[in-house]
Amino acid sequence: MESSPLRSTHQFSSPIPLPLPPPLPAPEHVMSSVVVVSRSIGAAPAPVVAMSKVDPEEDGGGGEGRAAPSRTVSAILWRQRREAMVKRAALGFRVCEIVLCLISFSTMAADKTRGWAGDSFDRYKEYKFCLSVAVIAFVYAGFQGYDMAVHLVTGKHIIQHHHRYYFDFAMDQIFTYLLLSSSTASATRSNIWVSNWGKDKFTEMANASAAMSFLAFAAFAVSSLISGYYLCTHSYN
Repeated sequence: MESSPLRSTHQFSSPIPLPLPPPLPAPEHVMSSVVVVSRSIGAAPAPVVAMSKVDPEEDGGGGEGRAAPSRTVSAILWRQRREAMVKRAALGFRVCEIVLCLISFSTMAADKTRGWAGDSFDRYKEYKFCLSVAVIAFVYAGFQGYDMAVHLVTGKHIIQHHHRYYFDFAMDQIFTYLLLSSSTASATRSNIWVSNWGKDKFTEMANASAAMSFLAFAAFAVSSLISGYYLCTHSYN
């Protein structure tokens, strides 16, 4: 018995059943996967700002979150403060030299006694040597003091020359030794006088002048150290 053509066609044209797609995940699973993806592909982390540790004492107690200056800036600030202190110290010692030399030569110049047995400083070369050195040192210290005062106010020196480092150091050394030798010679002369004739007003004034000259020597010794520092660092602008 032959089958009808319509029936055969119907058998071959029937659709083949396909597998069903997997069910969609629940909303909470979807959200968790989105969170995982966002965490793995998220934006780059914010840059970390390196903050240096601040000492509470240096910060004044209220510097939380305030970064300390870098080492370079701290070194520059410390150098500026050091230079300012050295300049003020140099000016202070110049003023001391002026005052001490003035007292020394004025006391020696007034060391004269009246009467037929009177004596005077100009009869002894040791006293004249002490007076001369004190006068010259007074003039030099006055010039240097004025120059330092002008430099602190205007930032410039009276004489702008690169060889002035050597000049200042050499002159300070010379006056240091001259004041030491002159005060020693004057004190030795007074000691000989006292041992032979006894102590009187004349020798007291001579000893006072020698003492002021010796103190001026100490001030010039410190000034020579400062000028040597400027000579070595070449920071004496």
